[in-house]
Amino acid sequence: VVRLVVDELELMDAAIEAGCDDMEVLPGDAEGTSIVYTDPKEASLMVEALNSIGFEDKVKMKLAYVSKAPVECSEEDFEKNMAIVDALEELDDVDSVEHNMTN
Repeated sequence: VVRLVVDELELMDAAIEAGCDDMEVLPGDAEGTSIVYTDPKEASLMVEALNSIGFEDKVKMKLAYVSKAPVECSEEDFEKNMAIVDALEELDDVDSVEHNMTN
């Protein structure tokens, strides 16, 4: 997550120069932020690329699971499953819960 809006072409040039093969830039959840997806093996190269274009203090790196096989489900099933996911996330021993549902 970058706490500013990233120019995708500028980042692509810096990423290629840093040695990254692939990336995707999306608007972040919070206004004025961007999310940059890249191969986990290239995460440090991507941070290096972001730093090289002036985002030194504005980058928060986190590895996240992204499903390659999303499963579409009805709104009702989605809500039921999300209730279970929410209950699991509230357990003290659970750090995060990942799923591949879409609706």
